[in-house]
Amino acid sequence: MVSAVIFTLVVLAAIGHFAHTLYGRLRLLMAARPVDRFDRIPDRLMATLVYAFGQKKFVVGEQPAGWLHFFIFWGFIILGVQVVTMFGRAYSDHFYIPGLSPRVLGGPVMLLRDVMEVVVFVCVVVALYRWIVSHPPRLFGFRPAEERLTKQSHAEAKIILLFIMTIVIGGLVYDGGRLVYMAGDPAIEAGRMWEPLSGLVGRFLSSAFGVGGAKFASDTAWWTHNLIILAFLNLLPRSKHFHVITGIPNVFFKKTEPAGALDKMDLENSERFGTSQIDQFTWKQVLDMFSCTECGRCSAQCPATASGKPLAPRQLLLNLRDYLYEHPEQMLAKGDGGGVAKENIVGTVVADDVLWSCTTCRACEEACPVLIEYVDKIVDMRRHLVQEEARFPTELTRTFKGMETQGNPWGLSAEKRMDWADAAGLEVPLLANNPNAEYLYYVGCAGAFDDRNKKTTASFARLLLKAGLNFAVLGPEEPCNGETARRLGNEYLYQSMAQMAVDLLNGYNVKKIIVNCPHCFNTMKNEFPQFGGNYEVIHAADLLSDLIKRGKIQLKEERRHTNVTYHDSCYYGRYNGVYETPREILQRLPGMRLNEMERSRNKAMCCGAGGGWMWMEEPRDKRVNLLRVQQALETNPDMIAVSCPFCTTMFIDGLKAKEADEKVQLVNIVELVEQRAKF
Repeated sequence: MVSAVIFTLVVLAAIGHFAHTLYGRLRLLMAARPVDRFDRIPDRLMATLVYAFGQKKFVVGEQPAGWLHFFIFWGFIILGVQVVTMFGRAYSDHFYIPGLSPRVLGGPVMLLRDVMEVVVFVCVVVALYRWIVSHPPRLFGFRPAEERLTKQSHAEAKIILLFIMTIVIGGLVYDGGRLVYMAGDPAIEAGRMWEPLSGLVGRFLSSAFGVGGAKFASDTAWWTHNLIILAFLNLLPRSKHFHVITGIPNVFFKKTEPAGALDKMDLENSERFGTSQIDQFTWKQVLDMFSCTECGRCSAQCPATASGKPLAPRQLLLNLRDYLYEHPEQMLAKGDGGGVAKENIVGTVVADDVLWSCTTCRACEEACPVLIEYVDKIVDMRRHLVQEEARFPTELTRTFKGMETQGNPWGLSAEKRMDWADAAGLEVPLLANNPNAEYLYYVGCAGAFDDRNKKTTASFARLLLKAGLNFAVLGPEEPCNGETARRLGNEYLYQSMAQMAVDLLNGYNVKKIIVNCPHCFNTMKNEFPQFGGNYEVIHAADLLSDLIKRGKIQLKEERRHTNVTYHDSCYYGRYNGVYETPREILQRLPGMRLNEMERSRNKAMCCGAGGGWMWMEEPRDKRVNLLRVQQALETNPDMIAVSCPFCTTMFIDGLKAKEADEKVQLVNIVELVEQRAKF
């Protein structure tokens, strides 16, 4: 009786302290900016099943760490029955959760619990080995971007693992001891066959310490197990293991809009034009901060981190989270702050260089097991730098000016938009002369103005003409879609360009648009609907694959074999899930042998041009394209195939820097099809 009273008081105190801490965290969440994440409930439930309970990102990710987490996660789910049962035993030695006694459904559950305790123990031993002995860089931080993280002791991770180990050992010892000192009890005997591993522990306790020793060990294990559970509970909201509580909700409240669509700012009614203070983040962005597991999968995939730049997604999020914890009053203060000074976190907590290092490739988001969103936060803070502070890399002055005055980042006259056709001797119909064309071929700025990419544009046009498609181009009328401006944070410029483009396209009653640039594809498919532009946007590879299948484009025989590797564009791949079609084309082309890079498909590294880096100069020792080109060269290719004009530029520069440009050819898939097509 005394034991039950003491335990009850301990539980009440622990739960009270936990509730108080959790309430403080909840207040921060409730004070953040609103955002609607309650739409499409069935999709959210499915994502929760797949990513939270199914642990998809862990199972398909780096091993053995992924499976370790899978079994520890499910071990805790299953051992939740054990926790409730052991808490109930404070009041009755024969307490079982209703329906889970050995005489009902409890037997199989007891066996599963018995097995999972051992499985979790083994997983924890391996995890401790990684933390104490093998030291994987992902766990300890990547220099220089995560210098702060590398200097930490990481004692918390080891303590939590020891807690988990003690919990599962405590469960085995508790049940093993009961099998000894309560032998003959009908309930115990009914469950004995379902507890083989606890039985082994019980036999050891009995032989080593006798019945009395087994009871003492069982009672001690009960107190130890339950007290550690309560300590663990109170540690959660104060540590990185807060994700145990927030991870599942964070997955449920994931972004359901297309991955490639950034939020549209209400420029007419907004009092601010970017994020610069901690209270300007949305509640979902704050939930992201709470949910970071510090696993480092994001930073391990980040091209900026790999190339030695100051950005590491994990450290960015931890800096924001730690600042929020240290200055909760800035989130909780309403309106003008009521006397609370609200610090500008951009340039201090998050340095300018960190924000400008991002290529917006979404490799971090693809890797994150709890679906944290990074790119939107970075672009929101870039919006502050560009639109409120006019603080951005000097190279972008020319880029913005070109878009403002000439309508494109090259700063060239619209009259030059058809130079590619003239140089190739092609007569390509204009939409003004063929307003009933089935397809609009949207050439894009790179395809119209960049000398190397003009060749790809001409190749594609020849294929369309060869296939007999009823298509047209806008020519000098073609507007830039403004994608570069939006990713760089110049939302005002982007919106004006996007609206102008949509108005023009709607004026022509355009229904189907073909593009050969993933950046244009993503913007027109996923972001133009924000401005009333709803079109069927078709990327070149999809169209060419269909034309080949239907015999509209016939291929020549080729006896010579060519080793080719394919580089996935971020804006086709991670943004829009276009992985297989380009590969299907390569495999259909006679003589092509496709060799995949180690990092391919959703794990492919960015070429380094996204997020506005096409227009900024990288330090020579921190160039992303050199890393990616090296990965391609490791496949010993004769040819590297791409499907993006920006990737074309970055790979050509990278091959030259690696002095491999004479040995390895860089070709757009469109050009490959043309080379092997019968004309």
